[in-house]
Amino acid sequence: MADEIKMGIDIYDPYQHPEEWTPAMYKKLEQARDIVEEWWLPNRRQLDRLGGVLAMTEMSDVYYGMHKQIIKDGFYGSVIPKEYGGPEWNSMQCGLLSAEITKMAYTPRMDDAFFNGEPAVRMLLKWTPDENTKREYLKRILDGGFCTLWATDPESGVDMGAMRGTAVKNGDYYLLNGPKWWMAMCSPGPVGLQWHLVLLKTDTTKRTSGLTMFIVNDDEPGIIRGREGDLMGARWGCARYELLLKDLKVHKNRLAAPEGKGLFALVDAMNKHMGNQAFQAVGTQEAAIKLVTEYVSSTIRWDHPLIEYQGVHFPIADMWVNAEASRAITAKASKLWDEGDVNAMHGKWAILAFRMAAPAALEACLKGLELMGARGIEREEGWPMELMFRDSMIFQLYRTPNIDRKFLASYLVRKRL
Repeated sequence: MADEIKMGIDIYDPYQHPEEWTPAMYKKLEQARDIVEEWWLPNRRQLDRLGGVLAMTEMSDVYYGMHKQIIKDGFYGSVIPKEYGGPEWNSMQCGLLSAEITKMAYTPRMDDAFFNGEPAVRMLLKWTPDENTKREYLKRILDGGFCTLWATDPESGVDMGAMRGTAVKNGDYYLLNGPKWWMAMCSPGPVGLQWHLVLLKTDTTKRTSGLTMFIVNDDEPGIIRGREGDLMGARWGCARYELLLKDLKVHKNRLAAPEGKGLFALVDAMNKHMGNQAFQAVGTQEAAIKLVTEYVSSTIRWDHPLIEYQGVHFPIADMWVNAEASRAITAKASKLWDEGDVNAMHGKWAILAFRMAAPAALEACLKGLELMGARGIEREEGWPMELMFRDSMIFQLYRTPNIDRKFLASYLVRKRL
């Protein structure tokens, strides 16, 4: 069609962060571009339409071929330190690449495929008490083994102190029972879904201080896959399902964090991951601006390109302001993290960045839909704006917004007292 977008990729000109863009990062950016162009862009509509398990089974050659190339190019386990065999990228490097991969693919879900298991890595490095266990599962990530993180029960949701799942200690082992739902990091890699991080209650007399995080191998007896979920967005990379644990026996050396510290480890790891997700939201905004400006520049209405109409200028200007503000605060969060700032290490700046960038990404996609009209909501055409909108809507719920607001407000109040 005459006004269909050309799905080629423009690599971001890193004028804002010249010192961070090393030759090694440029090489990774080129590798990511090749993967996105070969595997994702030609197949994105079909993968998204199938979603979840169907995408992984009916298009297994594409799905697993893409993941194998990502592993081969060394993207998995990017933040793992060199002493554990990883490349040890810092927060800024991961974030800048995240934004560009998201922009290339027109979805943050692609970036999740490249940077597999970052929260699991953060948890293992800081919280896992057994050194041999830590090394074993960090190596699994580097080798392409995927980890899923199960925190909530079907009934209790984010009220984790009320969860029903239990882990009862008997000698050197724990017996795990209960249902889990709404996992994170949920795309199995090409060597299969190898292991899980599962949060369960080890002390039923306590609430959050009675929760413990366990490492569970996927092939162990006692793991049952229940009902599957079907989301409006984040579809192609997520096989959402219910995990049922029935008398699953786990040795004490597979504690992901000390007993009773499971929720603390989870919050700590996810807070640190927010910086990367904020950069994904930055990339989403910049992709939306790119799509909209190309559309309004090439679309003729009433004998003039849409870009000539003043009413079109206003929302595009708002999108640009929000994108630049989001990139600035997200870059600040990553810089402070890399410099060892205490507040950044505890996640305050990453949460601030995400709470700015994620809603701005959804707003940018909504403005894009309004400016593109029918072209924006069509699923079969070349314009991926509706996909970005659906994925950005799910993106808001990666974190519970009001819990983040409570955390930030509490910090500010304590600081002023």
